[in-house]
Amino acid sequence: MSHLRTTFFTLLVAASAACSTLAHAAYPERSVNVVVPFSAGGSTDIVARILANGLSKEFKQPVVVENKPGASGNIAGDYVARSKPDGYTLFVGTSTSIANISLFKSLPFDILKDFIPVSQIVHTPLVLIVNNDLPVNDVAGLIELAKKKPGELNYGSGGSGTSQHLGGVMFTTMANVEMTHIPYKGAAPAVTDLIGGSIQVMFAPLIDALGYIRSGKVKALGLTTDKPAPQIPDVPLISKTLPGFNVATWNAIFVPAGTPAPVVDTLSRGISTVMSSPEVRKTIEDQGSEAVGSSPADFKKFLDKEVILWKGLVESSGATPN
Repeated sequence: MSHLRTTFFTLLVAASAACSTLAHAAYPERSVNVVVPFSAGGSTDIVARILANGLSKEFKQPVVVENKPGASGNIAGDYVARSKPDGYTLFVGTSTSIANISLFKSLPFDILKDFIPVSQIVHTPLVLIVNNDLPVNDVAGLIELAKKKPGELNYGSGGSGTSQHLGGVMFTTMANVEMTHIPYKGAAPAVTDLIGGSIQVMFAPLIDALGYIRSGKVKALGLTTDKPAPQIPDVPLISKTLPGFNVATWNAIFVPAGTPAPVVDTLSRGISTVMSSPEVRKTIEDQGSEAVGSSPADFKKFLDKEVILWKGLVESSGATPN
């Protein structure tokens, strides 16, 4: 009888495991929510909507983007960290998510412990743009003007701690000039105000600024990365004027810790399929970014390097924790 009970219990556990596997294999069975930490219309939002559209087709389920801007992305991060770990609430993390580790004395969540990295989506260079009425046409000219008018030039960003903010801090530090930082709840409203003249300078994600550069609504002075962008081949590298200047941004998908591995794998495969499609790759590249779509393991290796990179960037920029 004892042997029968043991056998029955073993079969029951096996059946339960099989049912669990089948349940995960069926993921997703309903709508998936993609939480963006910045306002609608910015680069992170644009990329998230491209991905959501592709995943909706891939999964044959609605994939909905929800914007929760504020606190340098920490409001959205905290919301997703507290969500049920079932793969139905995704967080669009950025380089800011990693920089925040060094920029804040305390955070309501730990991006490295409270989340599972699923896949990097895109890599995006920043471009130094200025208002058309600003009497400068190159990086050297901007530095000269900023030295003549210390603190009078305003540079905008998508929020304190974003790569745009740190790009500005790095610039002012390396150029030994003073400019006033004006944070916004996303890059899109900052670019709008730059065009209108409320701010004069911005280190904008290329995906946000490309259309305005091509239409002549802003002037592009330099790229923040170590190689030219094919979309704007005539725009020089800032590092030609300030050797060693190099900063960029990226977007990626995270899920709450505890999300089942089969769900993470399904998400990763779906993201890779979407981001590797010729149509999506062309759309992303035309807008100034590079489509990625990495595995969880590869993304984790990338994150480990990013933690070191952004810690050093924060320290070298002179920014102090909030």
